[in-house]
Amino acid sequence: MSIRKHKRKAAKHSHKHSSQVKQTSFVSTHPRAAMFTGSSLIVIGLFLLIIGMGSDAKFGLAMLSMATGSLILFFAKSTLPKKAEK
Repeated sequence: MSIRKHKRKAAKHSHKHSSQVKQTSFVSTHPRAAMFTGSSLIVIGLFLLIIGMGSDAKFGLAMLSMATGSLILFFAKSTLPKKAEK
């Protein structure tokens, strides 16, 4: 096989396996809604922490809610598009 023909065939087959499947999540597709959800979970956690001081179950739920909200808020903030500085 000539060199030119080999290059044509190599270029034709090189893109066959290069397409990767992108995984999209709620946070990456809708970062503003995810930020609202994370903020809401933090506020609900604070509310449960203030109201349910005597109950261990409410305290655990409050901590879980605040931790989950913080993680969602952090990841949503990192996926927001960056503003161009002038």
